Amino acid sequence: MKTDWVSIARDTLLLLPRLLTASLRVLWQQLISGADRRLRGLSSIPWLAGQLGLEPERIRSARIEAVHAGTATRSRLGVDYVSAASAASTPGNGHGPASLFIKSRPSDFASALFGVLFGLGGSEVRFYREIRQDVPVRTPGVHYAQGNSNTYVMLLEDLAEEGCDFRTLASRCSADDAKRIVTGLAQLHGAFWQSPRFAADLAWVRRHETDRDFRLLNLVRNLSVPIAVKKYGHILPDEILDVIPHLMKNYGRLEQAWAQEPRTLLHGDAHLGNMYFQQGEVGFLDWQVVQYGQGMRDISYLLINSVPEETRLAHQEDLIRHYLALLGEQGIALDFDTAWDQYRLQSVYAWIAGVVTAPSNFQGEAVVAAGLRRACAAILDLDALDLIRKL
Repeated sequence: MKTDWVSIARDTLLLLPRLLTASLRVLWQQLISGADRRLRGLSSIPWLAGQLGLEPERIRSARIEAVHAGTATRSRLGVDYVSAASAASTPGNGHGPASLFIKSRPSDFASALFGVLFGLGGSEVRFYREIRQDVPVRTPGVHYAQGNSNTYVMLLEDLAEEGCDFRTLASRCSADDAKRIVTGLAQLHGAFWQSPRFAADLAWVRRHETDRDFRLLNLVRNLSVPIAVKKYGHILPDEILDVIPHLMKNYGRLEQAWAQEPRTLLHGDAHLGNMYFQQGEVGFLDWQVVQYGQGMRDISYLLINSVPEETRLAHQEDLIRHYLALLGEQGIALDFDTAWDQYRLQSVYAWIAGVVTAPSNFQGEAVVAAGLRRACAAILDLDALDLIRKL
C-alpha cells in the first residue's frame, strides 16, 4: 500500500497549531509539576482525611507505592491508621481503606501528548464526576477526580484489595464470561439508550457530529496503516489488502454509517483487559474513550478482540439475541436484523483499530498479530468487505 503523502502533508499543516499548542502545554506542565511532586500532594494527611471523611488524627501515615507508567500513571496510596485503642478518646473510630488506586497523567512526553490530543484523562475525570453515579454496572468507587487531560488525578477504589478477578487481553474469554460481559453492556446501554441527556448535560461526550479529532485520526491512519501493512502484510488476506485503499478513501462515509441511530453511552474500549469480575458480575475499568454511539460497537469490539474465534462463531448470534432480550426487558426494541447489520459494520472498527495501533509499542508483536488474525477472520466471515465496497 502506498503512503498518501499529500494527505499527510495537508493534515499536518492544518493541525500544526493544535500540535504545537498541545506540545507546549505538556512541556509546561512537566516543567512546573513533575510526577513525584504531583502525586506527593495526595499523601497529605489533612487532605486525604477530608477525602475519606475522617478526622486527620485517624491517619498515622500515607505513602505512594508501586508506580507504573503507560498511557496514564498508575500508583497505589497505602494508608496506615491509628488503632482503635490509641484513638479511644476521640469520637468515631472508623477506618478508611488500607489502599487506594491513583490514576494520573503520564510522566513521559509522548504518552502525555497523546492523552492531551485525544482528551483521554479529561474524559475519564468527567465520567467519574458526572456519569458514574448513574451507571448500573460495576465500576471502581471514586473518592476524588479532578483536572483536564493535561493535568488530572483520580483517587479510586483499589479493586485489588477487594479480591476481584482481573483479566488481560491474553486471558481466555469463555462463552460464559462473554455472556456475563454482554449482560453488563446491555445494562449499561439500556440505561442511556437515546437519552435526552446527550443534548444537555452529556453534550460533551464524544460523538461523530462534534468530534474535532477526525483530521487528527485521519493523519494517524494515513501514517500507521501503510506501516502496519508492511509489517504484518503476511497475515493480512489478499482480499482485505485489496479493499484497504477504498476503505481509507471513504472512511468518512463509514463514520457516518457508524453514527446512525439508535445510540447510547458506550464504554468505547470494551476488551477483556478493561474488565474485572466480582461476585459473579462484570465490572468495567478505563473510561478514557467513553462515547455516544451504536451499542453494537461495544459488542463487536468485545467479541472480536477478546473471544476466541471458535467461541465467537459458535455463540455470537445467541449472545446478540441475549443482548437484545435484555434491552427488551428495559423497554427498548431493537430487532435482530438491524443489530446484526450494525454488528457486521462495527466489525470494521475493531479491525481498523487493530491495524492503526499495530505499529505502536502498546502491545507485543505476538499479541498484535493474534489480534489482527482474529479481526481479519471476523470481517471475512461476517462478509463486512461487501459493506466496505458499498461505501
